[in-house]
Amino acid sequence: MSKNERHRWILVGVDFSRPARQALIRAYAMARESGDRLMVLHVVDVHGLDEVARLLEVSPDELHERLALERRRRLAEFLVEVEEGSPDVPVTEPVIAWGIPFEVIVRKATDIGASMIVLGTMGRSADLERALFGSTAEKVLRSAPCPVLCVPTE
Repeated sequence: MSKNERHRWILVGVDFSRPARQALIRAYAMARESGDRLMVLHVVDVHGLDEVARLLEVSPDELHERLALERRRRLAEFLVEVEEGSPDVPVTEPVIAWGIPFEVIVRKATDIGASMIVLGTMGRSADLERALFGSTAEKVLRSAPCPVLCVPTE
């Protein structure tokens, strides 16, 4: 089976942050080099959304609609910034999912048989364990079905 027949995937999780931009740039470079396909995933954290809807005095469905529109717009803008230098990389339609970010990332990586997950991190600190404790990247590292590359901010 040739490389193209295997349909290998690199899953990159983005949250619109500077570290996520660096991760996406790295994922594009890796996909270009390896011939793998790239899936860009943004997860809307559902924790506390019902409370937010109550505070904004809107229904949970209305909040969901507003967030979906806003996140699709932001994701499209975010991708345009990075994709200009990567026209030859096969990318799926960006995916917006709802849930607990690390759980959704791990589940999606499992579902597509990802060969790697790429995430941005806040970079190195004197107390790396404290910086990572409880972070999405740390939880993905512990649960992922494949290798995880954590890209620090440059």
